[in-house]
Amino acid sequence: MINDVPVEERKNFTLSSKPDNTEETYTKAPVSQFAQNLLSKMGFQEGQPIGRNPHKNTALLKPIEFQSRGDREGLGVNPMKTYKYIGEKDKQESEKFQDVVIISGKYKKMKGVIVNVIKIQGQSDMYLVELKNNGEKIKIAADQVVDAKLYKEEKSRSRSKSKSQKQLKWITSGIVVKVKNKHYQGGKFYNKNISISDVQDEYTFCALGSHGELIEDLKEKDVKVTLPKKGGRVCIIKGEFKGEFGQFVEKKEKKKVLVKLENGRLFEFEKKCVCRLI
Repeated sequence: MINDVPVEERKNFTLSSKPDNTEETYTKAPVSQFAQNLLSKMGFQEGQPIGRNPHKNTALLKPIEFQSRGDREGLGVNPMKTYKYIGEKDKQESEKFQDVVIISGKYKKMKGVIVNVIKIQGQSDMYLVELKNNGEKIKIAADQVVDAKLYKEEKSRSRSKSKSQKQLKWITSGIVVKVKNKHYQGGKFYNKNISISDVQDEYTFCALGSHGELIEDLKEKDVKVTLPKKGGRVCIIKGEFKGEFGQFVEKKEKKKVLVKLENGRLFEFEKKCVCRLI
């Protein structure tokens, strides 16, 4: 086998079998310059356009670099590369060509591809992102983008959750409400007053029972407003004065109540817009 013959012996054999090939020949045309020598013989000069019509505007000045594509990736896709997670450098390389969605700033909700990772000593990483809609390249902080797949999954979860649940509109901590859902926890708290202690998320809240027991995962549809006795403290939970506090004066006709706000002015509110404070 030729591979079993030492390289030096193979070279000596080549020189002896072809007398016109000398050490000087190998020195003049090393393997590393083989392609360049071929192009030179065909008239190529460094810095000059290449192609059939080198004087036209369409002639290439820089050669087209080969970019490999991953498995099952067709023409037109951004080439993806596979990297081993060995160190920080490999981590940076793995972020290249990643599809992302911008989540804040001027380009919010726009899609793009990371084409470079910019490291700045003592500061957070920056990405050079090529926008998909117009090809513009922008510099943006790493915390302003999210992986496109994760963004799509989160958006899908949020959409499905919003369809099945209604967002809280008037619930706030520090007010007293009454449970109207007969089926909540088997009716254990039905028609009882509870104090809202905290809003868990945009759909649910928790409260404390009359004996201090914690009641979790309540929804707005499970409760209704309560009113204090005359002179009791109330919070405005809907309308123009939402969030302001006052003193309950009296009930009026047609489900209206009279409230004296902290600025001393008297206002009539619909009963559903006012709730008792703890």
